[in-house]
Amino acid sequence: MDSFSQIVLGASVQGAALGKYQGRKAYLYGAILGTLPDLDVLISYPDPISDMTYHRSFSHSLFVLSAVGIAGAWLISRYHHWRDMPLPYPTRRLALAMTLVLTTHPILDSFTVYGTQLFWPLQDPLQMTPISIASIFIIDPLYTLPLLIAVIVGVIKGCKLAVFKAGLLINCQRLAVWMLLLSSSYLLLGLGLKYHAQSQAEQTLKAANIHTTRLKTMPVLPTILMWRTVAEDNQHELIEIRGSALDSRLPEYRYLTQYDNAQTLRANLPAQSQPYAQRLDWFSGDWTGYRVQMLPATSTTGDTAEQLVVDDLRMMAGDTAFFSFVLANKTKDNAPWQAITPIYAPVIKADNEPTSSRFELIQQGFARVFDESMVDGDSGWKVVE
Repeated sequence: MDSFSQIVLGASVQGAALGKYQGRKAYLYGAILGTLPDLDVLISYPDPISDMTYHRSFSHSLFVLSAVGIAGAWLISRYHHWRDMPLPYPTRRLALAMTLVLTTHPILDSFTVYGTQLFWPLQDPLQMTPISIASIFIIDPLYTLPLLIAVIVGVIKGCKLAVFKAGLLINCQRLAVWMLLLSSSYLLLGLGLKYHAQSQAEQTLKAANIHTTRLKTMPVLPTILMWRTVAEDNQHELIEIRGSALDSRLPEYRYLTQYDNAQTLRANLPAQSQPYAQRLDWFSGDWTGYRVQMLPATSTTGDTAEQLVVDDLRMMAGDTAFFSFVLANKTKDNAPWQAITPIYAPVIKADNEPTSSRFELIQQGFARVFDESMVDGDSGWKVVE
């Protein structure tokens, strides 16, 4: 999930657990702790595939973060006793608060499609695919808003809510609890809508007489209304299904023909590239697509170069993958692939077509949410009868 959502989540959890005792400071401490697991982005790895697949590993482990929360609470308690300033609440309450702030961060991350290693260090050696529930987009303002309200009120009012004289919202601590329940209910709604979207996708495939061996459904916008499913049939062809929760018909589908030779390309990878491919295959749950990309001819030799590219199929906008890497290249048609240290794949557009910005893609996606007639047949989309 985005950093801002994690900040307000951590602040709300700490406010709910210790707001009565710490006042405004609870939200500050929670915001800092809630950010801590994402500091692993400061670790530099030698290639982008390692950067991607080692993020959300040890720093997002429930085992590691629980130990950090308990040990941190014990050290803080010892420090206060040493200064002859005992805490106004039990050490176990502080330990519970710190552990909840730290562990809710990766739990929320696991609801996105990226993949979170909640059970590191067991996940990799046991070949356990990172947890990817994929029921909420990495940015979703409707999830974040209730938590933001709790934090703003808590920071302004401290412990007391003078505007409320009686009832459930008599203090900021209870407000934080209610806002956490509201945001968690939104997560549950996302799970329900994902189940509905997956069911609709399966009906589309059945109506189109496409027999698939596996599929994965995920949201594609900062909303839980628009859903995308990737499926693989028994011929190893990849199909994409897209639909809105507001549609009155079954979602549209298309074949991802750019990956028609993916199995052959994967088999012909140089030996030096295999560890990178295996790491990415494991991280994505084998939702990867291999394709060849032509680079423009150079002005000096006139030769064109080919790149062997692997895409993470779970995160795409149109035909462009958010995570796309070059594993090998060659300059002659019959030459073998030459392994390289992975790099991010450049986006190559035919006939100098302009590349749509992410903002433009989001605009188009929101328009599709409310207009089921927006089906671009030129891009291969089909609607079943």
